[in-house]
Amino acid sequence: MLIELTKLENMPVGAMDEGAAIGKVKRALVSPEEKKLLGITVKTAAFFGKILVAAIQDIVDIDRDGVVIRSRESLVAPDEIVRIKEISKKKFSLIGLRAKNKSGKTLGRVSDAVVETETGAICRLYVKSFFQELVFARSQIEKITWTEVIFKTEREAKAKVKESLSAQKVPEIA
Repeated sequence: MLIELTKLENMPVGAMDEGAAIGKVKRALVSPEEKKLLGITVKTAAFFGKILVAAIQDIVDIDRDGVVIRSRESLVAPDEIVRIKEISKKKFSLIGLRAKNKSGKTLGRVSDAVVETETGAICRLYVKSFFQELVFARSQIEKITWTEVIFKTEREAKAKVKESLSAQKVPEIA
């Protein structure tokens, strides 16, 4: 299933073994190098709830109603998972990053991303500027750094996305 990253925020998180809500999603943790969702930060439901992390491997399901993880024990401190530690420490967020093409022209800022819920792979990025909103397929992402996203040329990207969208039926996004 596909879901937009912005829809994850504040979703309830439930533990499969308890059959109950145990917290809420605070933010998505995306790896710029791997171009994928590595996990989520969760604020536990206690009055003075802790901010803990659930890795993508411990997430059983993500749908419109919330996120299901294996168990409460799947939640760990952010510094316990090496790859997530750096992302969490830098407070990296894909949403809001500056978007440019290879020649350096600014296209806007990343407004959302669509990820595949089983693997966490980024499928599409939405880039918004004052005048337009662009949609880029994963194949059009040249690279993601800590400060910006570099795309292949805008014209090439738009043509390829339109071509791929018209050639296949796009699955419904949660």
